[in-house]
Parts: sequence; C-alpha cells; structure tokens
Amino acid sequence: MARDAPATDTRPVFTLRFRDDETHRTLRLTAELLGVSMNELAEQAIARELARMGADLEERLRRTADRLGRYRAGEIERDIDDFVHAEVTESDPLRSRRMPVEDPLGVSALFARPVERR
Repeated sequence: MARDAPATDTRPVFTLRFRDDETHRTLRLTAELLGVSMNELAEQAIARELARMGADLEERLRRTADRLGRYRAGEIERDIDDFVHAEVTESDPLRSRRMPVEDPLGVSALFARPVERR
C-alpha cells in the first residue's frame, strides 16, 4: 500500500503481468532514476497514452460525423443505381466456382437438394 494512502484505501487495483521482461526492467530502472514508484510511472505513462489515443479517436469520430453530416438522403437512390450498375458491368474478383471435394462420409448429401430446371 502506498505510504500516503489511508488504511482504508478504496482506490481501484489493477495487477499488471508483463509479457516482456525488458519492459518491466526498463520501468523499474526508469522509476529508480526519476525517484518515483514503478506504479506511479506506469500510471502516468498509461494516462498519457490513453489521452493520445483518445484525441486520435475523437478526431476520427469528428471526421466520420462530418462525412455523415454531408450525406444527403437523396443520394441513396444514386448509390443504389451505381451499385446495381457495377454488379452487371464489372467483373467480380471473388466469383465463386465449384471445386471437387472428397466427401467419404457423405456429409454433403445430407444438405443437398436436387434443383429442377424450368
């Protein structure tokens, strides 16, 4: 328990297990050089990283909201028309094809239904 924490400390506790021994060693050495606890240094580093990530996420969300704000309801008809046109004019890079598959247990026959031609 921290020296400045009261005996009835109710702050959240998080156990960190390091995957990389070098990260733990660097944390310990850096904390010693700075004269702070490993916990304090780790908490400060996590707080800085989360603030950076949060700012990045906020910017990405803002750009998405801007794009959504520029979207016009009437554009959906044009988008559908464009999609339909592309479906019939563009070659499909993921066109499926039937591949011979060995099925010694006959599992595929359980799911197969005959298809009648009209």
